[in-house]
Amino acid sequence: SAAAMERSRWPGSVPAPPYEPLGEEHEGERRPPSAVVVVEPPPHPPPRDHLAWSLCSALYANVCCLGFLALVFSVKSRDRKLLGDYSGALSYGSTAKYLNITTLVLNILLSILFVALLASGTIVLGNLIHLSQEHGPFDGPT
Repeated sequence: SAAAMERSRWPGSVPAPPYEPLGEEHEGERRPPSAVVVVEPPPHPPPRDHLAWSLCSALYANVCCLGFLALVFSVKSRDRKLLGDYSGALSYGSTAKYLNITTLVLNILLSILFVALLASGTIVLGNLIHLSQEHGPFDGPT
């Protein structure tokens, strides 16, 4: 056929095998099968529950039981996260975070107050010890 001869004229080409054009009944088979691809947004990272921080606040810095409350809210946040309620887990985790921050700030302020009182009390205690050595115990100044 003329088409086969034209294809064999290209330099370096392999002659193509003869073919028959498809009829009308095979028209639907020429289209590739269509597929629907659903693209989902990437999953958001799960909300943080701040459990380790709350545990440290409850064990080492439980000012006004705020560390214990933070631990309770952290456990609630973890439970909500395991159930798939990410908005509830985010809410409880946020509350635990703010309770931990409040506990940390209160502990820093109380530590500074304790050191200041200890420093001023040490001066007074040193004077009392010095006076008791001079006059004897329970004598007091005369």
